[in-house]
Amino acid sequence: MRIRLRKGDLARLRTPLLCVPLHEGEALRGPLVTLDKASGGILAAVLRAGDWTGKLGTHVTLYNPKPAGPRRILLLGVGKEADLDLERIRQVAARAVMRAGELQAREVAILFPAPQKLGDAAMAQALTEGSLLGDYRFDKYKSRNENGATRLESVLLVAVRRVDATVGRGIEEGEILADAVRKARDLVNAPANEVTPTEMARRAQASAEAFGFKCKVLERKEAEKLGMAGLVAVSAGTNQPPQFIILEYEGAGKRAPRFVFVGKGITFDAGGICIKPAPKMDEMKGDMGGGAAVIGAVEAAARLRLPVRVVGLVPCTENLLGGSAYRPGDILRMGNGKTVVVDNTDAEGRLILADALVYAQRYEPAAIVDLATLTGAALIALGQTATAVLGNDRHLIEELLAAGTRCYERLWELPLWEDYEELIRSPIADIRNTGGKNAGTITAAAFLKHFVGATPWAHLDIAGTSYLDKAEGYRPQGGTGVGVRLLIEFLRARAAEDKSDGGRQG
Repeated sequence: MRIRLRKGDLARLRTPLLCVPLHEGEALRGPLVTLDKASGGILAAVLRAGDWTGKLGTHVTLYNPKPAGPRRILLLGVGKEADLDLERIRQVAARAVMRAGELQAREVAILFPAPQKLGDAAMAQALTEGSLLGDYRFDKYKSRNENGATRLESVLLVAVRRVDATVGRGIEEGEILADAVRKARDLVNAPANEVTPTEMARRAQASAEAFGFKCKVLERKEAEKLGMAGLVAVSAGTNQPPQFIILEYEGAGKRAPRFVFVGKGITFDAGGICIKPAPKMDEMKGDMGGGAAVIGAVEAAARLRLPVRVVGLVPCTENLLGGSAYRPGDILRMGNGKTVVVDNTDAEGRLILADALVYAQRYEPAAIVDLATLTGAALIALGQTATAVLGNDRHLIEELLAAGTRCYERLWELPLWEDYEELIRSPIADIRNTGGKNAGTITAAAFLKHFVGATPWAHLDIAGTSYLDKAEGYRPQGGTGVGVRLLIEFLRARAAEDKSDGGRQG
């Protein structure tokens, strides 16, 4: 789908659907008055009737009785003008493309907002993100729709005023980010017989080749030599070979700080010998949402040419059960020498993440951020609205919280006090891989903390936000691609901070 900026007269715009965002109590003025007159006064009639409030989420579709101008006009409420932010702009664009889809229109035009403190480039990026993410559908396995449904081909951002010259860059960046998110969604939504660990590694390699960053993949023998006891144990129950994906993007000089992103890549999780219940087990194809986000974020950083150094680590395997599967009671010696007793084979994600966190130390990173669909407890605590964040570094956590607020992938911090260590202690090993039924999200993070050393580190539990039961705005049912935009927003802010510090980038 193409996103284009067009300057023009609304009254002469020939398009199947024109979307006009309006605030609460906003009167018709300027170009909207001209549009209203050209379309027989239908906009003014709606406002006079009192049916239109302009409250957030409200909408009405009007049909132009005149031969000239747009065939349909969609009024979209955006709430009070003082409350307008980039998220509301994304939602406007998403609702516009969704309505265009319902009407089987090939094109939709959206009125570019009036000047705002948000800036034209940022608004253009938000409109682009909302359009492309709102139009997402995972339908590659659907037979051709017999009713001949069409797909949206073009979104026109119609400017009736002079806009800043950076709008084009805003559209381009929105397209790059949305494309990376859509690819992450595709990985999460695809069935496990399509996205195996090998296929996930192949897609990461293809991305690296296409966009100019490095990709290396370690297999079982190399993992064994490196002491990756978690990945080796978890993968023992499947005939799919494990893959440890290493991505490296060098967008800054060697003196610049390096950031490591770690993503859980369980391409199907049956729970191992501690097998999961059958209901909703099919959704465990998406247990690699963290890994998908890391691949997407490194690709986006390279395509945006961010002045940063980033490493992405994605340990990939299935967690199945068979004669060679690892067992409850097994004791693993991890790469940093810690011993772990396996209480539950369905707490496998933290074992493979531990390997990646140990491996991350060789890069001497300024910070490590891991993302994982790790615990059902995160879903119980925060629902599907917020991602849990925990870590060992106050500044890093605050940076991530702020980045989440800016891009609307919101985080909520949970405590990681020493008290919780007691729950994962073991009488026969250093630690155990579960902490019981209480504080499940926190004890999982407490486990991971044993493998990060003194490096600033944050853990994002995306179990609730990575996969939705029903669509919410531009977040579809199924995989959301959460984490991609958040990590890019974090990197942007860090790059700006490092630049202002003067000279930390070489």
